[in-house]
Amino acid sequence: MKQQAFIHFDLPWLPITGLIIFVVCFALYTYYTYKKSNKPFYEQAAQIPLDEPKKTTLFGGEVQ
Repeated sequence: MKQQAFIHFDLPWLPITGLIIFVVCFALYTYYTYKKSNKPFYEQAAQIPLDEPKKTTLFGGEVQ
């Protein structure tokens, strides 16, 4: 069944274009993540789970 579908697939540029877009986006996201100027942001984000959470009610009000 797959072979019959691939016989009639006449758009070889489509998967190549998708691969190129994926690789370019992945490279940009990786560069942005590991850029030195973003280090303080990621250090602060890493501390979020360790910070003591505020006690709030179901509707967002603070509990005393």
